[in-house]
Parts: sequence; structure tokens; C-alpha cells
Amino acid sequence: MAGNSPVYEELNRKWKSTCRVLLGEEIGELSEYREYLCELGYSEPLIHRKSSVSGKEITYATPHYCKGAKWVGLSEVDFQKKFEALSINEVKDIDSIVSAVQERAYYCGDVILGNSKFIEKSSNVSDSFYVYECGKVSDTKYAAYSDWPKMCECVFGSSAPGESSFLIRCNDTFRDKRCFELWGSLNSSDCYYVMGLNSCSNCFFCFNARGIKNAVGNLELPADKFSILKEKLLGEIREKLKKDKKLPSVAQIMGRCKDYSGEVKELLKGRVEYEEKSTDMKPIENAFSKTCEVVLGKKLGGLANYSGWLEGHSKGLRTCRSVASGKPVYQGCYAHYSDIPQDRLLVEKEALELLKVSKLEEKDVLGINLENAHEIIGKIAYVSIDYHDGTNVNIIECPTYGYSSHVLRTFPVVYTKYTAYTFWARSSEYVFGGGQLFDSNFCMNCYNSNRLQRCLEVDSSRDCSDLYFSHNCENVRDSMFCFNAKNLQNAVGNAQLGKEKYAPLKEKIVGEMRAELEKGKKLQWDIFNIGCAGKQ
Repeated sequence: MAGNSPVYEELNRKWKSTCRVLLGEEIGELSEYREYLCELGYSEPLIHRKSSVSGKEITYATPHYCKGAKWVGLSEVDFQKKFEALSINEVKDIDSIVSAVQERAYYCGDVILGNSKFIEKSSNVSDSFYVYECGKVSDTKYAAYSDWPKMCECVFGSSAPGESSFLIRCNDTFRDKRCFELWGSLNSSDCYYVMGLNSCSNCFFCFNARGIKNAVGNLELPADKFSILKEKLLGEIREKLKKDKKLPSVAQIMGRCKDYSGEVKELLKGRVEYEEKSTDMKPIENAFSKTCEVVLGKKLGGLANYSGWLEGHSKGLRTCRSVASGKPVYQGCYAHYSDIPQDRLLVEKEALELLKVSKLEEKDVLGINLENAHEIIGKIAYVSIDYHDGTNVNIIECPTYGYSSHVLRTFPVVYTKYTAYTFWARSSEYVFGGGQLFDSNFCMNCYNSNRLQRCLEVDSSRDCSDLYFSHNCENVRDSMFCFNAKNLQNAVGNAQLGKEKYAPLKEKIVGEMRAELEKGKKLQWDIFNIGCAGKQ
């Protein structure tokens, strides 16, 4: 239970006001709906561990750290602490270094940065206020049981909301307001149980629509009829939530719909012109080889052979098929897109064309409710999960992209080029593997970081260069195996060696990594398991 913490109490007050805005009245305490909100609010769960320093509970926004590690809160880290250099025997190879740095390797949680206040049971939070049980939050106020909110206000149980406000149980939003169970939509307001909308308002059970209002099942209604139906549906939502403390998601409702794929296929037959994308692996292969040369000192070829290693801690990407054409649809395992039934997927052009040819009757939508919605919307509840914007070149097997070029199996990807097997790359070049990497270049298997250059297996760091196997570092250069460090150079295990000692050691260790990759196409150690050597 949340207890009576000031942060929870303020969020509870905002929860009640958000319910009044969305549902017409309050439905109870925020804590009563915790399980229901967390179900959709997290694309990956928060992890709670006891601090190895103080024993207090520490929150982590990623579940990948090995369980046998040591834990520390950001406020407990002594960034001024000096460490002795490792001995000759302790640096004879990678295994020796990993073993030697065990006492220095603490994974850091409760990461709260910038101008942030009133944060509880949350991590990876920056410039935010009143955040409760959330992860990866930026420029947001009043958020609970959610992950990835950016520039939001009053969001509850929502995953990846962006620049949105007054949301309950929403998934991947952009500039949306006053919505409940809105998925993958933008520039929309006052919408409930919808998916794939753009610039819509006052909608229930709508899919793929553009610029409609006062609509149910994609059918626009006279304002008076819509108002009456909306009040009926809101009353039903309120009563069921008060009674059961949960409701099905829009994806779950879609999963109960009757199969109309044969009819959809016939309706779309001959109506869609498909563009066969030209794909060229050569620029991406060359970029991978160049990145290996920069980071590992030697070109490595055969990118596909290293895909298992590069995707090890990244988000999964499923290859599905359009029910209308069999064309590939790429379903990223992020923000609950993997919850959408695969037998309800179309490519974007098909989804937009289906809007024109598959219509519901007014008599049907006027009788819709939560119990029978799946029986009524089955013909229209087929969706595209693709999104792309701007000029893009040579994008291969990517569902979500903009202003990018020469990218393979990466999502979302924006202002980026020469990238493969990565989750959420933005404003970066020559990035392979890893996830949530911004403004970075020549990186392999780096995570949750900004402004990295020439790094491998680095996590939760910023403004670092030529760094290997390191966690929670800032302005650390030409170093290896550093944890919770700032302003170091030529360091191993947080101890500075000087360039004359560091350079030959780096050459030896990087050579060992390179040989291991050439032989087995993967590395034994990564940034998530080196803190548990001999303990797993």
C-alpha cells in the first residue's frame, strides 16, 4: 500500500481530478487501481532492491541487471572516492579484471537528475515533479505507475506518453489530451478505446481514423446522439471500474472479435498499390565493419552473424504478416504493441483504405457497450502499427522511423543513420545493438545513455568517449570497467593509470574481446552481468 506519503497523497488528489475530467466523477483511491494501472503502465517492470550501502529500498528502471549484484542509490554514491590501481595479476585478462572489480561494481538506482522534486519509488527521472512508481521520466509532472513519460502532465498507468495530459491507461501517445485506452495515436483529444488515430476528438472504439469527431466505430454521429451515447458509455466504465477495479484493454477487446480477415482481404483486393522497397544491406554492413574497426581495432564482417549478441538486451522485433496481403508487418515489443493480436494487423496503406470501404451502421453503434463492443467493431478493428515521417533512405524491417537512412531492425529511429539491431536510436550514427541511445556515434551495445563516442557495453552514462564495460559514468574517457564515476581518464576499475600504462593494457584487452567475437560471435561478459562474476 502507498501509505500516507506526501508524494502519494498529491498524486491521489490528481488522480481523482483526472477521473472527474475523463470519467465524469471520482471512482476511488489511486492505490485501489495500482495493479490495473501497472498492467499497461510498464513496458518493462520496475525493479526494487535493497541498497548494499544503507539497506534502504532502491528502484531501478531496467530489469536487466544480474540479481547477485551490489546495489546503491544515486544519493549514496561517493563520486570523490579514490581507488587503488589493480595489480599486474588482476589485469592479465578480461576475466581477471572482472573478478578484481567486483568490490567496486555497484549498480546505481534511484537516479533523479536535474530540477526534480517529490519523486518516490522511481528511477531515471529528470526535470520532473510528483512522480510515483515510474521509470524513465523527463520534463513531466504528476505521473504514477507509468514508464517513458516525456513532457506530460497527469498520466496514470500509461506507457510511452509524449507531450500529453490527463491520460489513464494510454499507450504510445503524442500530443493527446483527456484520453482513456488510447493507443498509438497523436494530436487527439477526448478519446476512449481507440487505436491509430490522428487529429481526432470525441471518439469511442475508433481505428486508423483521420480528422473525425463525435464518432463511434469510425462513424461520425450528430452531436446530440454522440453526447447521449458518450454519457452512457462513461457511466458503464465508471461502474465497472468501481466494482471490478479493472477493465479489458483495447487490445484485449480486439482479441475477442470475430475473424473478418477473409472479408477484409476481399474488400481491399485491387484497391492498394504496394511499393516494393529497395533494400541494400551493403551500406549497413560497411558501417558495421567501420564501427568494429573504430571500437575494436579491426574490421569484422557478417553483421547477421552478430545479431544474437547485438539483440541480447535490446527490445524484440517480431515479423508478422498483413491479414490482407501477407506483406510483412514489424511488431516491436515496446509500449505493449506486442499485445495487439497478430491476426489484426495491416500495412499502413491497407488500414487507411479499409476506412473507406468498411463502414458500420448507425443502428449498430448506438447500441454499443463494453460487453458487446467486440461483436460490433470486428470489421473495422484492423490496425497498422507503422509510423514514418520525413525523408528516409534504405530503411529495412523497421516499424517506426523518421528522417533516417541505412537502418536495419531498429525502432523507433529518428534523425539517425547507419544503425542495426537497436532500440530507440535518436540523432546518432554508427550504432549497433543496445537501446535508448541519443546523440551518440560509433557505439556497440550501449544503453540508456547520451552523447557517447566510441563505446562498447556502456550503460546509464553521458558525455563519455572510448569507454568499455562501464555503468553510470559522466565525462569518463579512455577507460574500462568503471562504475559510478565522473571526470576520469585512462582508468580501469575507477583507478587512473596514466596514458603510458593504460594504452598497452587497452590494446591487450580489446584484442581479447575482438578474438572472442571473431570466434563465437558474442562476448561472455556484458555491462549487465559483470557485477555478478562468480555469483550467478
